[in-house]
Amino acid sequence: MPEAQGPDPDVLQRALQPRYLVERPLGRGGMGVVYLATDVRLDRRVAIKVLPPDHATRPGAKLRFLREARTVARLSHPNIVPIHAVEEWEGLVYYAMAYVEGETVEQRVLRTGPLTPLEVARLLRDVAWALAYAHARGVIHRDIKPDNILFDAGTGRAMVTDFGIAWVDGLRGNTGPHTVFGTPEFMSPEQALGGVVDGRSDTYSLGVVGFYALAGRVPFHDRDPEVVMTRQVDEPPPPVGRLVSGAPVALTRAVDRCLAKDPLARFQRAEDLANAMSRLLQEQSAPPLAVRAFVTDSKLLSAPARLYALFLGGVVVPLVWLGLGSSAGLSPKLGLAVLGLGAFAAPLGFMLWRVRRFLLTGHDRDDLVDVLRLEHFRLKEEVAFAYGGRATRLERWLPVVSYLALAACGVSVALLHYDLDGVLDSAAPIAAATTAAMSLLAAVVARLRTEHRMDAGAGRRYAFWSGRLGAWLFRVAAVHPAEGASPPAVAAALLHPRPTPAPND
Repeated sequence: MPEAQGPDPDVLQRALQPRYLVERPLGRGGMGVVYLATDVRLDRRVAIKVLPPDHATRPGAKLRFLREARTVARLSHPNIVPIHAVEEWEGLVYYAMAYVEGETVEQRVLRTGPLTPLEVARLLRDVAWALAYAHARGVIHRDIKPDNILFDAGTGRAMVTDFGIAWVDGLRGNTGPHTVFGTPEFMSPEQALGGVVDGRSDTYSLGVVGFYALAGRVPFHDRDPEVVMTRQVDEPPPPVGRLVSGAPVALTRAVDRCLAKDPLARFQRAEDLANAMSRLLQEQSAPPLAVRAFVTDSKLLSAPARLYALFLGGVVVPLVWLGLGSSAGLSPKLGLAVLGLGAFAAPLGFMLWRVRRFLLTGHDRDDLVDVLRLEHFRLKEEVAFAYGGRATRLERWLPVVSYLALAACGVSVALLHYDLDGVLDSAAPIAAATTAAMSLLAAVVARLRTEHRMDAGAGRRYAFWSGRLGAWLFRVAAVHPAEGASPPAVAAALLHPRPTPAPND
């Protein structure tokens, strides 16, 4: 749909005065133009959406415009942009709504790239709250997309706007059940087919928004809208977890569930999605006790485990072999093999015992990996914010200085070695010692300068438990349901949601 052309500025100002003072345009869409204005009476900023005069003559355009205003006026929710007034002046129809100072989801992603997983979880929770409220009052949005969701700069909450093509239960003037309206990239399969839609269609569209916010692209894109709509109906979307690193499994599962082709496979209520995201955010900010204890054990045992392995392999094994091997008549190779196997089996058995005890609490590997992933990526973000994401010029030059000084030291030693006449006997040792000291100093300073950028411990823990060996340990230590393990926390959160009331502020 082509963008609407606004009315003449003088005509617009005469229509709005003396109540509103127009400042500047904010945006244009297919059904109107939005301006930033000041409400003179209340001394507050508002956004005014105007139906252009040429649109008012189109069949149903004015009716749909007024229906949008009346629809939103019925909704009072902290995650829905409210409408203050609806007016008409000499054929110019407009309504005033709250001005949200911030940016849309689309603008944020274009400006900064994909959002962090926790930002996406908060986005999905806020919009799902708004949709649950609207659905309970018989309103289906039908055009949930990044351009219709605003981030309030003051509070950070997401707010839904533009109910221009919403379906309102019991309201005359709705578009017919087989009329296709919406944005192809964000349509549900049933909406693309022109079928009757319900709240689960909005949930599908919100899943596409979550996919876009996480991956920076939509699941289906083509220049031809008909091709996109066909793919929405027939083609399964790629699992978002394969495109995004660092996202909690519970979040990627929720997005994938929203994008199910069959409405029965999605969240049946927007409230269920909001509850799942609320639990995810709560668990990420304060992981369950069993998960925290396992992570703490991993931190505390990492250094002792290395010392234990060093002591066992470097001291105990040789001493046992020297003291007992020869007297017992054991083959040296067999003795070393047996002791080496024992040295490997002891820590492995201890790790299996820890994993099994963890599984008995009802949690699974996904819960652990989610927490470790969050710890790893959160620390990386904090370090990047505090010290910058890239090495400074000094940090880049210090290793070069160290290598050059080391090379100079090697040259000095070589010259001293091949100086048959003894000319460099006094200078070469000084040069070798000086350059060696310079190399060591530059290496130490480089290490100190770059150490704060490294996350070796958290990175190793995350890589280990999310890797093949960690997966193998969990498979070997798997707990049978008869042994008393409860369902994994994440799966229980998704399959058995508990109501969580929407916020009052």
